[in-house]
Amino acid sequence: MKLASFLLIASLFLVGQKSTVPMEPYVIEVTSFKYKATVDPETFWAADAVIEANYTSQQPGYISRESGYSDETGEVVVVVRWKTTADAEASMKKFMTDESVKAYADMILGSSMKMNRYRVK
Repeated sequence: MKLASFLLIASLFLVGQKSTVPMEPYVIEVTSFKYKATVDPETFWAADAVIEANYTSQQPGYISRESGYSDETGEVVVVVRWKTTADAEASMKKFMTDESVKAYADMILGSSMKMNRYRVK
């Protein structure tokens, strides 16, 4: 029993230790918006998955993307991780004019859209 307790405490201690390997800096882009009231939610989420697979994940500097929905506010949040701010900016600039994302972008209520970027050091 003493050995099991010791091993449990030791493993918790080791898990709590920070890595000494330096992490590469990156950028977190957080976008929130509502989709238009006329949009079918299933259609929106299907399009969101296509955007992730066929557009965002193909952009230079892409690391990861996830999206979620608030039942309380009706807002969608999209969190994308980029290698650099320049990568994030280039992707958004292209997004605004790219025909392949037009149908998805047209589902978004533009007046509700907010975006912020955060550097992780």
